[in-house]
Amino acid sequence: MKSEKKITDRLSRDMNDPRGMDRRDFMKWFGGGLVIAFSVGEMKLLSAGSQGLEDEKGVNAYLRIGEDGHVTLFTGKIEMGQGPITSLPMMLADELDVDLDSIDILQGDTDLCPWDEGTYGSLSTRVFGQTLRAAGAEARAILLKMASKELSVPAEELNISQGVVSAASDPSRSITYAELTKGKKILETVRGKPSMKKASEFRIMGNSRLHSDGLVKVTGDAMYSGDI
Repeated sequence: MKSEKKITDRLSRDMNDPRGMDRRDFMKWFGGGLVIAFSVGEMKLLSAGSQGLEDEKGVNAYLRIGEDGHVTLFTGKIEMGQGPITSLPMMLADELDVDLDSIDILQGDTDLCPWDEGTYGSLSTRVFGQTLRAAGAEARAILLKMASKELSVPAEELNISQGVVSAASDPSRSITYAELTKGKKILETVRGKPSMKKASEFRIMGNSRLHSDGLVKVTGDAMYSGDI
């Protein structure tokens, strides 16, 4: 037990000081699946040839697609009533082509989420949201490339719906995100500007949704700084 606690304490410390964590420790912490690290600004995180996590202040979030196909977003942005706990997963679900219910968002946990400049000036949805969409588009492109190899079908001849990639000519030839990520540890960063979906392609964004934290707020179960 003491040994396990030491490992947990070290990883918690390293997430707050990524310069002390190498690629291997990072993937041990996250486990299997596809992890995308991304930032609103320029960053050098895990650049070619790098063995460590560099320039931790350039990283705003981690997007993880686990071995079960479940998606988790770790971000330093916080919910102050402006709604990003609902709007950010909606953006990500559309770009990834997954169900909204399959996405969890963890905000502002300084043990688990990377450094972030702050939550102010409409940065969460208007600015960070667009970067999140780009990360989702990048993850989708990576998974599409993996599926193309597994199914022996050119990527341009594949369709994606609700986390399932299938051949356009034969939908029975398919593979899920969970199957693609199972047993793999893949760490990527957003590079360049991935093509994001047009508004006409949105199936979740643009539709009215109940706030995911609405129930706990109206019933008084939500915890605020004053409660802590």
